[in-house]
Amino acid sequence: MSRRAFMGSAAGLAGAAVGAGLFPVTALAGKAANAAPKPTTNVVSLGGVDFHFTFFGPGFDPSSIWDFNGFVGVADVQGTGTATNPDGSTETLLFDTDMRFMSGVYVGMDGAVHKGAFGFV
Repeated sequence: MSRRAFMGSAAGLAGAAVGAGLFPVTALAGKAANAAPKPTTNVVSLGGVDFHFTFFGPGFDPSSIWDFNGFVGVADVQGTGTATNPDGSTETLLFDTDMRFMSGVYVGMDGAVHKGAFGFV
């Protein structure tokens, strides 16, 4: 499978996971969306901005949601691409993406237990 096909499949899967979890709650139930989940207590600061997430690997919780119980999918995709500059010249660029999706139950900021699906790239 090519990188392009893999990335397209992973993005589609993440979108489907997010959509599958949110559509019934917001559209069919006719009520407000679930409460936001509590972010993980792990904080990574980049350029003065704090991000609540955990690097994934053996022994680490990749969910990025505190009080979460469910399924987590993770993909770390690396590769190269070709950029075309305004003057017509090209250059090779590197990319490294961290894609995750989560589906399960969690304790929201409101203290109640909710069910949902989340994804990020």
